[in-house]
Amino acid sequence: MFLSTMSTKTIGLLLVVFIIGVGVGIAISPMIYPQKPKTHLLFSLDWAIYGRHTPYFVALEKGYFDEEGLTVEIVRGYGSSDVVQKVATDVVDVGFGDLSALIIAMSKDPNFDAQMVAMIYAKAPFAVFTLASSGIDEPKDLEGKNITAFGPGDINYVLMPYFANVTGFDASTIKWTFASAQIKMQLLVSHQVDAITEFLMAKPVVEKAAQDAGVGAVNTIWWADYGVNIYSNGLIFRKSFIQEHPDVVRGFIRAVVKGFLYTFEHPDEAVEILTTRFPELDATVARAEIDILEQLVMSPEAEANGICLLYTSDAADEGL
Repeated sequence: MFLSTMSTKTIGLLLVVFIIGVGVGIAISPMIYPQKPKTHLLFSLDWAIYGRHTPYFVALEKGYFDEEGLTVEIVRGYGSSDVVQKVATDVVDVGFGDLSALIIAMSKDPNFDAQMVAMIYAKAPFAVFTLASSGIDEPKDLEGKNITAFGPGDINYVLMPYFANVTGFDASTIKWTFASAQIKMQLLVSHQVDAITEFLMAKPVVEKAAQDAGVGAVNTIWWADYGVNIYSNGLIFRKSFIQEHPDVVRGFIRAVVKGFLYTFEHPDEAVEILTTRFPELDATVARAEIDILEQLVMSPEAEANGICLLYTSDAADEGL
């Protein structure tokens, strides 16, 4: 009744005033209720980017970091020993590295400013790859052989004496050389070395290299199959950063866990997210790595209690 008595011109004027009012309200709301600035974190992976790192890019793509008030920049790593040093010296804010590398660094310097806050690889991925034709089938067969690792910081190289002690062979007889990941593969498939050290997730990459070279099957000596059931890679922050920004640390872990869970539930989509960012990666190989990754992350403890519950006391309440 009221609207019918108003002129079209009056109604139009009221609509214009309303629209302007809404626009002004939207424009000034950030000034009245300023948004909290996001915290930027520089995050170093342990190695060059492969399928095993998919969950972090899923967390980035799905906005999980953003939900926690974080902007995260992900960079490749150069081995766990390098990662823990970069965290401790504030070159990066957070790193993904091996617990053994951190323990070794802390044993040399009691004031080493780094701490692991969340375990990701609850089952160690350390492995040695050989060609099946080499006759190297078990740890003792490694005695006297030529093995190539990435470098002195390669945790497989660092812990080989421990692996030898557990399995009963003489690690001092091994002849070591160092080379990059790509060169290591070529040295193996061209029969220039007897074996290479890698993480278990590299199995699809090694097998593809062997297939492309036409040199037959690959043998995998996974340390965990021989009694080396130790924690491996996790998230590392500076102790000082943890004390000053505990909520940032918790938020980062929550976002990472969501990335892992989504990756395991939607592996094909996750691989697409990764390869869209890095089209040079082989999608089939990356997809195979995710299946191996899940074996390392989803230990019985993780299945029962959730992934990486070292630091997030509120994780259970969050359903993580």
